[in-house]
Amino acid sequence: MSNNHIPLTALFILTFLCNTAYAQETRFLFPVACTLGRDCWTVHYVDVDPAENEAKDFTCAEKTYDSHKGTDFALSSYAQMKKGVDVLAAAKGTVLRLRDEKSDRLKTKEELATIKENGKECGNGILIDHGDGLQSIYCHLKKDSILVKPKQRVKAGQKIAQIGQSGWAEFPHLHFGVLLDGIILDPYTGFASNDGCGKMKERLWHIGQPLKHEPVALFDGGFRPAPPDFDAIKRGEENPQTLSLKSAAFTFWSGFYNVEQGDQITMEIHDPEGTLFTTQTMTQKKTRPRQFFFVGRKIGKVQLKPGTYQGTTTLTRASKDTKTQEIKRTRTFKVDVK
Repeated sequence: MSNNHIPLTALFILTFLCNTAYAQETRFLFPVACTLGRDCWTVHYVDVDPAENEAKDFTCAEKTYDSHKGTDFALSSYAQMKKGVDVLAAAKGTVLRLRDEKSDRLKTKEELATIKENGKECGNGILIDHGDGLQSIYCHLKKDSILVKPKQRVKAGQKIAQIGQSGWAEFPHLHFGVLLDGIILDPYTGFASNDGCGKMKERLWHIGQPLKHEPVALFDGGFRPAPPDFDAIKRGEENPQTLSLKSAAFTFWSGFYNVEQGDQITMEIHDPEGTLFTTQTMTQKKTRPRQFFFVGRKIGKVQLKPGTYQGTTTLTRASKDTKTQEIKRTRTFKVDVK
């Protein structure tokens, strides 16, 4: 039978099924030259809740925001971004188009709103075609880091750019998106973004890729001789290698991705002899994609001891129901005092 005798509706369904099958055969590599949980972290997933003003990721958790169209892989700091973290082509294909002219500097809330209004949220980006309607997009790339050109063929794993903070980005990260005939796919499930949560068709990631759902992360921290300036830290200010015995204060800070309302954060400092120097427990008041805390003491009558101090941060998230478990994350930082 020729195609002329097949109803248009049947043709559309047949084409969509064929393309879906192709999409599931095309596996994606992890698109960043980093190690998840060590020097990069997953911050947002695809929003798969079709309802307006509602957002859920593929596990039915809220690690996303309304209408988010991809997965965000974040770095620890602006300083790490400046040193350079490579973005890789997730699969072989052809570069369709790109943009490489937007600044990576921190933006004000007003500037971010203007970027969103003008539809330039992606910032510097690359769109790659993998054939049969399947495409991948890479956003927030570092200015002047793009190494490919339109119509260029690329191999899976090929370096194509570096992570930046261009466009609508409050911290350095790669936004990685997958589309099939213009429909957003979630690479963690193979379903379209409007299909709802809690479903699994077939992961589009290569087997063995270290990609699992990350509920929360302690991404950075360190010591300072004064209350930390978190705006300066966001701009790339690094921690001192050592602190002086004559410091006016002694503080320990930590940065978090995806803290939720009700999370318990305990921070403590131990001196070189293992004695507790100071501690504090805070309750997170509002769910935030990124949060900073610090503890410390002024140095007056209490003198610092020479040696290595240790700061430990523990985040505890209570189980929400009988189906979920308590979550606990701990990370330790050290500094020498001389």
